Amino acid sequence: MNFSQLMGLVGGHVEARIVQTAIGLAIFDALGAADLDAPTLARNLQLDEQATELLLNALTALGLLEKHRAEFSLTDVCRRHLLRSSPQYVGAMAEFDAMLWRDWERLPEAVRSGLPTRPPNMYQSDARETEVFIKAMDSLVRARGDAEVLANALDWSRVESVLDVGSGPATYPIALCEKFPYLRATVFDLPGTLEITERFVRTANLSARIELIAGDYRNDPISGCYDAIFLSNIIHGENYDRNGRLICKLAANLKPGGRLIVKDHILDDSRSQPPVGAIFSLLMLLTTEGGRCYSFREIESWMNQAGMKRVDHIELPAPMTSSLVVASK
Repeated sequence: MNFSQLMGLVGGHVEARIVQTAIGLAIFDALGAADLDAPTLARNLQLDEQATELLLNALTALGLLEKHRAEFSLTDVCRRHLLRSSPQYVGAMAEFDAMLWRDWERLPEAVRSGLPTRPPNMYQSDARETEVFIKAMDSLVRARGDAEVLANALDWSRVESVLDVGSGPATYPIALCEKFPYLRATVFDLPGTLEITERFVRTANLSARIELIAGDYRNDPISGCYDAIFLSNIIHGENYDRNGRLICKLAANLKPGGRLIVKDHILDDSRSQPPVGAIFSLLMLLTTEGGRCYSFREIESWMNQAGMKRVDHIELPAPMTSSLVVASK
């Protein structure tokens, strides 16, 4: 690492706040229809003219806008991912990150105490936060193409029933049901989340094929037997022992030959690589009770304890930052 890279880390919050602010002020949406100069944009959005020009120049420096004479326009990546009307809009994820800003401010406190800085309830205590969180998960998965990657990474030809535990917006079961007309899905998630999930499923016209069951997978029984059970970004929210119990619990819900599929930031044995997983573990320190990212060997040990067989680690292509661990019953 050189000095410039080091200083980029030291001041990395600046770029994040610039982008989050632009999304919150609808800067990109305002430029979606036409190129505008700073005075016009400021007038349209009721912003200060000089401050708006400073923000637009900074966004240009970051490569999100282009400036021709006095007018600003969206770059291709910005139009694809930061325009709300785009099907690959990822701005909802940026809004979620902005919501966590105060939690990151309290990281020293969390490192001293080992305790989370907010109620570790998956954003269920505030309906607005629940919606921000669930929409962020859908936004990221759609923008990056995760569901399509999952559909192509595994053989689904013998899967007629899939259980998605902690599904959130049901982005994966929706995509799988759209691709495989013989498949039916069950979503098991918290009641507050399912109020939002239902809207996503209804919009996709899949209410007849995707069943929603309210419950807490930690404490409540899960009924039914399935060809596949999917856990996407679930294990990093739990401690080691709770994950072991959860895997054992779900193994009982698999049909013979069924597969348990874990998608997460899978670490190597050092638990420091890949970087995205090591860094994400600190977010889990802030927001969960003992959650972190886990290594393949740790996940494999839970699978073995649950009596699962043929535990495989499947890498996923960029821009994916997670991978799969798949085991059969």
